[in-house]
Amino acid sequence: RLSPLLNTHMHMRGGSLLLLSVGTAALRLPPPAACARPTLASPVRAANPALSAPRAAAARRTTTPVLAATAPPTPLTQLASRLWSWGWLNWWVQGALSVVGAVLLLFANSVSSASVSAPALAGRALALAACATSFASTFWQWGYTRLAVRIRRRPERWTAASAASNAARALYVGTALNLVGIGIAIVGAEAIVGNLAAKALTQGSAVVLDGRAAAATVQALDVLIVQANTNTIAACFFGLLTSMRLKLAAATAERAAEA
Repeated sequence: RLSPLLNTHMHMRGGSLLLLSVGTAALRLPPPAACARPTLASPVRAANPALSAPRAAAARRTTTPVLAATAPPTPLTQLASRLWSWGWLNWWVQGALSVVGAVLLLFANSVSSASVSAPALAGRALALAACATSFASTFWQWGYTRLAVRIRRRPERWTAASAASNAARALYVGTALNLVGIGIAIVGAEAIVGNLAAKALTQGSAVVLDGRAAAATVQALDVLIVQANTNTIAACFFGLLTSMRLKLAAATAERAAEA
């Protein structure tokens, strides 16, 4: 009677051991690939060098201008900036005054009568010569902007001393042109105003009856010639101010280079 019970008990114990061994083996098995949790070595989280390189380059491009903008200006860059700004300012101011003066002179000469006295003709010729000198000075001082462009384009080939030396030579010529223009215009103004004074003293209260008598009186065209000559003097004076300001900037750059 005990043998069947023992056999049944042994079979049940053997089945429990089998189930226990199967469960233990199942616990020791690695998880499936679909349920595996990605690690740092996993290709999902790995850094892609093809994508990180453009991002690093873009970061450098965005940060470089900020660093360049905050850098203090050097004497060379300051001189180039002064040459650029004052060169263009002189181009517009002196050029506009010279153009207005030339238009007024040409208009007065084209509509004036054929009989012009010698002092009046000399005054107009001197006024035209001064206006031509002002145009020459305008184009010469526009060259200051070209010097600034050369300095900015190749800054490694320039030093503050060499740039100041080149600027000083150009400014010497610009100053001479403006002084010559002012001198010619002043002599022309003496002739023009002297002719107007002679007309004003001789005309008196005479009634103008013909063209010859009209030429001996003060006319509106004579005033236009005076205005044109005054514009020429103002143009050369502004050019002289530009040269003096840039000479100061060149001297400052040269002292900074020597320090």
